Amino acid sequence: MEYSAVNEYSSAVQESDLVACNLEENLLWNNADYNITSENFIADESSVLNAEQFSEQFAGIEFRETRNELTDSSGNGFGVSTINFDAFEEIIWTGNLGGHITSYYGPILQKYTSFQVHPKQQVRQIRSIDNGIIALTENTLRFQNRRGLPIYTYSSDNMIDMQCLLCYSSTSILMGGHQEKIIDFDLTTNKEKRLVDIGESGCAMLRQHNRFVCTGNAYGRIEFKDPVSLTTEHVLDTHSGSLSDFDIQGNYLITCGFSNSRQGLSVDRFLMVYDLRQMKAINPLQTLVYPLLLKFLPSFSSRVVVVSPLGQMQVLDTIYANAQPSLTCLYQVATAGAMITSLDVSPTSQCLCFGDSVGSIFLMTSNVPEPQFNTFSRPTEFVDPEEIIQPIDIEDINAPLSMLPMMYNANTLLSDWPEEYSKKVYRKTPAINAEILQMMKMQGSIGYAPNPRPHRRRQKKKLLVS
Repeated sequence: MEYSAVNEYSSAVQESDLVACNLEENLLWNNADYNITSENFIADESSVLNAEQFSEQFAGIEFRETRNELTDSSGNGFGVSTINFDAFEEIIWTGNLGGHITSYYGPILQKYTSFQVHPKQQVRQIRSIDNGIIALTENTLRFQNRRGLPIYTYSSDNMIDMQCLLCYSSTSILMGGHQEKIIDFDLTTNKEKRLVDIGESGCAMLRQHNRFVCTGNAYGRIEFKDPVSLTTEHVLDTHSGSLSDFDIQGNYLITCGFSNSRQGLSVDRFLMVYDLRQMKAINPLQTLVYPLLLKFLPSFSSRVVVVSPLGQMQVLDTIYANAQPSLTCLYQVATAGAMITSLDVSPTSQCLCFGDSVGSIFLMTSNVPEPQFNTFSRPTEFVDPEEIIQPIDIEDINAPLSMLPMMYNANTLLSDWPEEYSKKVYRKTPAINAEILQMMKMQGSIGYAPNPRPHRRRQKKKLLVS
C-alpha cells in the first residue's frame, strides 16, 4: 500500500470515529461474539517485553514486538512509504517520502546500507532480485546493488505517476500507476518492451497469481490479466467506495477497502474473500479492527494479517474463520499515535514489519528461538573488518620485522638505495656444461642431450654480489 493512497484514505478513517475512540471502546462493538476483554489486547506500553515477561503475561500469543528503529531522514518529517523483505538475504528494505532507502540486517535490525535514490520524490515500492534491488519513484526506476552502489536510473515520458511494480519473471517487470498505461520493462536490455492500456482508472496495486497478473485500481476493481498477452480475462468489483489493499495466495483472494455512505467513504469492516477457482465471492470475514493493510502469511494456506491505521493487528483464517477459539488475541504496534503506512511479511511467516508516518519501523517475531526471514538465505556481503595490529616493544631485538605493516602507498622504501650507490647489471647467460656438449646429438638445427643433473631439484646457484 503506497503512502499516497494511505493519505487519501485517512479522511475516511477519521469520519468513522477511529481517532476519537480508545482501543478498548473500539472492541466493544462485537464483544459478545468474540469474547474480547482488555486482558486479551496488547497495549502500547506493554508491547515490547522481554522473553520472561512475555511468557508470563501473554501465554499463547503468536507474535510479539521485538525491535523498533528510527530510519534515516526521518528527522526531516519523512515517513516510511514502503517495506520489503529481501527474498534472497536476511535484509529488510525501507523507503521513505524523501527518496531515501535504508536497509537492516537480521532480526536485530542492524543497519546495513543507507542511500538516496531521488532528491525529492518518494519511494513508492522496492523489490529485490538476484543481483540487486529495484526502487520505483514517481517517474524514475532505480536499480542498485545491495551494497548501495547505483547501477542505472531509467525514466521516460510514459512514467507519469507510478505507484507499483511487479517482478513477474527473472528478466521482466511491470510498472503501473495513476495513468492509462502499464509499462512492461525488460531488465536485461533496460528498455520498455510494450505498453498496455489499463484505462482512466489506472493501476494502484499489482499482484501475481500462478495463472494471472492481477491489477487493482483505487475504485475497487480488480482485473485478472493473462501473463503473456496482458489481456483482461476476468474482472471483480470488490468494494463500492475504494480499494485499500488486496493479496492473493493459492486459490483465495482477499481485499479490504471503503464503502460509499451518506457521509462519504466509510471503512468497510468486512474483508471480501473470493475463490479464484470459480471467480465468486465466499463468506466475508468480519474483523475487530479497521482494516487498512493486509497480507497473507506465506507459510500458511489461508491465514492473513490485517492491520488498522493506528497499529491494531489481527490474524485471521479465511477458511476456518467460523471455527475460531473463544480467546482472540489482538496486537498493538507501539506507534505512539503515529499512523501505520506500510506492512510486509517475511517468506517464512516468522517476522512482520510495519512502518509509520514518522519514519519508524517495528518488527514483530513469532515464538521461535532464532527467527529468520528466508528458509535458505545466502550469506550477506559485509565490509571487510579492520586488521588489528599487535603492538611490539621497540627494544625487543627478537621481534621479527614481518610483524610491521607494509605501506603499499609509500613512494620510497627503506631498502631503496640512492642512485649514486647503485648500478644496474644484467645477469649473464650461464655457460652450457661441457658434458652436455659432448653428449649432444644434432637433429637438423636442434641439438638433444640427456640432462646430467649436476644440481639437486629446485637448487639454484648462489649469486655473489660484491
